[in-house]
Amino acid sequence: MAAVKKRPYRMTIRRGEAPALVVSAAAKLFATKGYIATSIEDIATVAGVARPTVFSAVGPKPVILREVVDRAVAGDDAAVPVAARDWWRSAVEEPDPRRAIERLARNMVDIAGRVALIARALEVAATVDADAATIWDRYQTQRRSGLREFAVALHTRTPSPRCDIDMITDTLWTLQPAAYLRLVHDADWRIEQYEAWLTDLLTRMFLE
Repeated sequence: MAAVKKRPYRMTIRRGEAPALVVSAAAKLFATKGYIATSIEDIATVAGVARPTVFSAVGPKPVILREVVDRAVAGDDAAVPVAARDWWRSAVEEPDPRRAIERLARNMVDIAGRVALIARALEVAATVDADAATIWDRYQTQRRSGLREFAVALHTRTPSPRCDIDMITDTLWTLQPAAYLRLVHDADWRIEQYEAWLTDLLTRMFLE
């Protein structure tokens, strides 16, 4: 295992800066080393803060993991749930089914780009760590709830839907981020190629 790359330690950190530094460092480490193998010392080293600052700025490892997952899914630390964000509402509320799928695919790709490697690490950790298992279950529940909202909207606006709401939900839930990991990270697909493939696949499955 390669040594953890240390960020230059700073004696003074501006007010409010430490949480972002800690979460960013943890996200990188969880995605590369895994959750279990990453220590608080590793996070402090990469963040360039003292070990006690990790706890005072964010909290113990399970709290940090939850913050990492939440920020990766949402894209930032704003106190706005994904379901209320403009980019999600634009997909759910789009009246044209084809354009709705295009917007959903774009959103799914954007989210997967941030969360895929972290989700992989979280899933592995959930098999051996109770806190990680709780966060994994929460992540899956929230993801499924959001995808079901889209499925209901798509099913309602499609004149002759090919799939029922449960099948649409289950299909979307199964595809992401697993397919992104396999095709983009493992098979070296370009992001644009993957988004086009996903849009075409969902259109064919749900509309044609």
